[in-house]
Amino acid sequence: MGTTRNTISGRLSEIAAAIGPGAGQATRIPRVAHSNWREEVYVVYYIGKGKFSSPPNFQFGPDKFEFYINLQMDGYDLNGNWFGYQLGVHHSLSTPQDFASVPPPPTGAFNDPASPVPHPPVKEYTKGVWTFRDGSEIFAVGPAKSHLVPFKNGWFLFMVTTGQTITNGTGRFEGCAGIKEATGTTLIPPGLFQSEQFLKGGLEFEAKTIETFRIVKKRDIKPFPPDQDQSQDQAKDQGGGEAPAEAGKSKSKKD
Repeated sequence: MGTTRNTISGRLSEIAAAIGPGAGQATRIPRVAHSNWREEVYVVYYIGKGKFSSPPNFQFGPDKFEFYINLQMDGYDLNGNWFGYQLGVHHSLSTPQDFASVPPPPTGAFNDPASPVPHPPVKEYTKGVWTFRDGSEIFAVGPAKSHLVPFKNGWFLFMVTTGQTITNGTGRFEGCAGIKEATGTTLIPPGLFQSEQFLKGGLEFEAKTIETFRIVKKRDIKPFPPDQDQSQDQAKDQGGGEAPAEAGKSKSKKD
């Protein structure tokens, strides 16, 4: 066929070089980032739309601030391959002042485990379901925090961070446990926030998030032992009366 450039293998090599290393393979999180081989770790980015709730479930001043945001997004791995999708709801009680405020810088030692830590109030809450490529699902709930950053050109970046606990799952994640976190942003054009047209009931906007999952499957989970109060309640239910220790005390009093 002449030169290597004109051979099939040569052309494939050129295509692979142009696309980059790891083409066609999902980017894997390094094993060193896993605390244990039983832990599954995923990093995914999501792109889709958000939509504010409509009145009466949307109130933004002057006396009450409460609204919901629904997210519907497609997820992709770090090579851009479709990973799945998510549906979620964000419930906010934050005010415009909350969005713009920045907590005071932390003080005290950073190498002392007993050093005091600030306790910012929680005013936002989330729930969601994340569906993976094979149809398996993860459900999670947790708090959120929104932050608004102004640019010099008049634009704003609306930022949200969440910390969620996985409650359950379906498919290969049935009975799983774990945590997940997300950071998301939305770009707001000049004047939209000041005119209160961004935080408006029913408004739709583009949303982008980066999310991390740390999951342990049911087969590797040992049930937590019940606490003492729960054990006594179970003993009462099974024995039809007091727990054994309490029953013994009652008997000695009668004697």
